[in-house]
Amino acid sequence: MSEGVLLGGLDIGTTHVKAVLCDGEGRVVARAKSPTPYGSLPHTHPADGLVAAALGALAQCVREVGRAPEAVGVTGMAEAGVPLDADGRAIGPVRAWSDPAPAPHAARLAEAFGRPQLHYLTGVLPSPKVPLAKWCALVADDAGLPARMRTWVGAADLVAHALTGEVGTDATFAQRTMAWDPVAREWLPELLDEAGLGVHHMPRVREVGEPVGRVTAEAAAGVGLRAGTPVAVAGHDHLVGAWAAGVRGPGQVADSMGTAEAVLTVTGEPPDRARAGAEGMSWGRHADGEHFIVLAGAASSGLLVEWFCDRFLDGVQGAGRYEEFARLVATLPAAPCGPTVTPYAHGRSAPRPDPGARFAVHDLRLEHGPAHIARAILEGTAHQARWMTDTQARLCGGVAPGSVTLLGGSTRLTAWTALKAAIGPWPTRVCAEPEAPGLGAALLAGRAVGVDGVSPVAPSHPVVPDAATAAAHRAHHRDRFLPLATTPSAPAGPPASTPRGSAPDPAAQSPQGLDLAHPPTTAPHPGRSASSALGNLPPGAAGWARRPPVQAARNDDPDPGTANDPEEPTP
Repeated sequence: MSEGVLLGGLDIGTTHVKAVLCDGEGRVVARAKSPTPYGSLPHTHPADGLVAAALGALAQCVREVGRAPEAVGVTGMAEAGVPLDADGRAIGPVRAWSDPAPAPHAARLAEAFGRPQLHYLTGVLPSPKVPLAKWCALVADDAGLPARMRTWVGAADLVAHALTGEVGTDATFAQRTMAWDPVAREWLPELLDEAGLGVHHMPRVREVGEPVGRVTAEAAAGVGLRAGTPVAVAGHDHLVGAWAAGVRGPGQVADSMGTAEAVLTVTGEPPDRARAGAEGMSWGRHADGEHFIVLAGAASSGLLVEWFCDRFLDGVQGAGRYEEFARLVATLPAAPCGPTVTPYAHGRSAPRPDPGARFAVHDLRLEHGPAHIARAILEGTAHQARWMTDTQARLCGGVAPGSVTLLGGSTRLTAWTALKAAIGPWPTRVCAEPEAPGLGAALLAGRAVGVDGVSPVAPSHPVVPDAATAAAHRAHHRDRFLPLATTPSAPAGPPASTPRGSAPDPAAQSPQGLDLAHPPTTAPHPGRSASSALGNLPPGAAGWARRPPVQAARNDDPDPGTANDPEEPTP
């Protein structure tokens, strides 16, 4: 390629580690990926293997282009991480975000502080995946860990450390720990103390685009980079991908479609925090560090497509099963197909959290066949995405979304994106860049070398529905889907079957799914320090000062099962 600025981006994902190289206008010129390695222990990644996969993918891109990038940005999955010792070595494997073992510690934190209070202050609800619960579990198993631990690093931080020898993170990762105040932008010592840790154990939170460090000579030789190249941790992949796709201003929405689905809305101020918690949604800063977002997840989106293929297309292998699924769906008219699916294989985390909600096909008639069920699955998940989007709009001041951008692996199914556009009464676009998080990481890192990281946006195209079809789907959403979805669930029976290789989602039955209708009685002032904010919570929520840290709960179950996180879409 011709000389000009070249930027690198890495995306450390749940299923794949991906690398891209792009120019200063955001045009991707090389891409590579490698399977995300998993360890011998459940819910772990080998630290060295994760780094090797990332640097190997980046090296492949550099060889393809024949040039090294001027800056490198790293994004990836949140909540996964590992402690480092004083020499920068990992203490054990990387703990995956899906690990359910910290559940007793999450429950203890919720009891000590109150679920609404923790969500109001940190933006997230107590659950096994939050790093604060992980830290409590680690120290409960190894009381000497805090003395040996220099710092905690997330998965993206770990890769940046391998390149530079330095430690740092981004605010959008810090705000997923449940020990960071997104408004005051500071660690919360009282919460860290619950795990026997202090602020000195936490990575320094860098400004957007600020380098963690520069590539060492040793790392440069192994990857084909130049020593001294700046490396930035760009932040949480959902947010970085949305930012790259142009979802940057108030009222703009990103719908990340994969095995699970995540919907986020950008707002200029924090959303209605008490109501967001009651709706099962998290909140925090956006990737630009200036705006805020509210985020909701649906665990059973592409998962239900996999279920259908397993049950009805068992003889079709590989990519052919998705082609056959698309062919079946295409045999039906564009209007609502008849049956209505409530798409909750493992309960509903948002809106109106209901752990008893179940996957069901309503209004099924004798004349309906597999094609109708396949189509109803797509319709039901699209209705669910609209419901999440409508709810977020109410949390963000009641202004209707200005646009919704669809991104992720499932956008390849054009019948699905057409349904999203028909059901949602707002302009809909599809991001054409499959590696939007990696592209966003590269562009944000470009700020370190003077590249304008605001102007470039990943290419996209509009999806414009037929007016009559859209009217029919929107009426069906109002008159049939919402009444079915909002009917209180009956006592739970056996859970729905899952695709081979999957397991029920503990997150859907965790504190994420409990009623949080009662807001905190004391709202911390945005400018207040962390200690004063926690100190003014209701009396029962301030028991941290009198409770013994970390020893209160243990989990001796070696493998309670694999979680499918409703906020972690997998392409």
